[in-house]
Order: sequence, then structure tokens, then C-alpha cells
Amino acid sequence: MGMDAAGKNMDYPANLKPSRPLTPSVATETILCGEFREGRGYTNWRPRGSGDWLLILTLGGAGRLRVAGQDYALGPGDAVLYAPGAEQDYATESKTGRWHLRWAHFQPRVHWHPWLLWPELGAGVGRLRLQGPAETYVAAALGRMLTAGRLGGPGHEDLALNALEEALLWIFRLNSDQGATGGDPRVQRAVQRLATRFDEPFKLDALAAHCGLSPSRLSHLFREQLGTSPQRFGEKLRLDFARQLLRRTTLSVGEIAREVGFADPLYFSRRFQRAFGHAPSALRSTE
Repeated sequence: MGMDAAGKNMDYPANLKPSRPLTPSVATETILCGEFREGRGYTNWRPRGSGDWLLILTLGGAGRLRVAGQDYALGPGDAVLYAPGAEQDYATESKTGRWHLRWAHFQPRVHWHPWLLWPELGAGVGRLRLQGPAETYVAAALGRMLTAGRLGGPGHEDLALNALEEALLWIFRLNSDQGATGGDPRVQRAVQRLATRFDEPFKLDALAAHCGLSPSRLSHLFREQLGTSPQRFGEKLRLDFARQLLRRTTLSVGEIAREVGFADPLYFSRRFQRAFGHAPSALRSTE
């Protein structure tokens, strides 16, 4: 959340006052989903985004999306994807006065990352317009996601994530057919390699050769499109997967370290603590 234990809003510098009300940041561990039917006056603003991904699909009415000072209308079939840390600024469109939306805050599974490279309106804010079967399939999958999330019970988060995965796959497939996917395909190839070869030590030269690029060109494209270096991106994938293994398996910390490509468990623990603010063992002791 965007408030710490003392009630301070962590989304805005303490010495500055926001120009308008802030929405608390959500940083779900797995998935948090819902469906809203909102009227005039509904608005959300997170200047620093959230520590997860946010998918929004408009089902009816109209929304308003603001990116870098530019407003964009959202109608039925419009899907928006916010990357972690991207400013989130959206509201009900004032003239229409109503907005029906289905949404999900989520932490992606490792193999999802190539599907999250959408055409961007601005840094970390993707938008796609779904029409015909695409809109129907995606809305239905997100409906199943919502049902699983609300019913609860054993495995409900996995069921919700499975439905969300289906929605993301339909978007990826249908927009690949239309040539509308975002990002350089060579970067997508690098992401796919990083997400599926944890057994390989990171070597920029080898990754660049796999993508048909020079190391400097690959690094430039990565920073341009993903805002980070290939090495840091790859490490984040490994640590995210390690966190999933800690929650869902009985493997030891050392076994998990080896599973995600760290030969030294102590180094793995240091990198994990730096990424998430606590040691791997602490995650299990609090659950």
C-alpha cells in the first residue's frame, strides 16, 4: 500500500504536497482483481505507479487515460497495461459519466514477460484496442479470473492467474496477427531467452548473438524499451521465480538458489534481500 505504518503517503515526497488526491498504491504479492461500474467523479492517480502490473479492460461507458499530459479516451474493448512504477492516471470520462471496467493488479509468472511488451502511449503505459472475437475472448477470460478471485478456497489465486494468463495470451496472439505488438522483436527474443534459460549464467555477448545484435545495441534497446539493462532484467526474473518457489514448494533456500541459476546461496540471499527487503527465509517465516 501507499501508506506506511505511521500513516505517511509513500507515493509523494514528504516535503511536497500533491496537486490533487492520491490513490494508495497497491503492490499485490500474486493477483488482486475486480470489476467496477463507476460514475462521474471516479478517478485514480498514482504518480509513482504501483509495485506490480495493472491491466484494465473497458467493458462499457468510457474512461479517460492521461499519459504525459495527453488525454486518451477509453471505450469498450480498449485494454490498458501499466508496468510497475509507471504513473497511473485514469478516470471516468466526464461527458459519458459512466465507466464499466474489469481490472487486475498482478505479479506476472516468469514466462509471461514477452506478452507484456505492448505498443506504448508513454513510458510503461501500453494500450491496445480489441475488436470482434478478441474483445469477447479476453472479456470472458477476465470474467473467469474474477469468479476465481471472488470465490476463494484452495487454489483460487492459481485459478485466477490461469484465467488472466489466457486473457494475456489472446491479446498477444490476436495482436501478433495484426502486427500490433510493441517492442523490437529482437528484444522480445532476448526476454524469452532470459525467462526460459535460468540454467545458463548470464553472458551479454551470448545473449546479443542469440538475438543477432551487438552487445551495445542490445543494451541500448533494452534500456529504451524496458528501462533497465539485460542483466538486471534477467536477475529480476530469477528472483521473482525464486519468490514463487519459496511460497509454493518445500525446497530449501540453497535448492531454490541453484534452481534459478545462483551457484552461491549466500550471494542469492543478499540479492533477494536487496530486491525485496527481506531474506528468503523471512518470507516463509511470515506465511
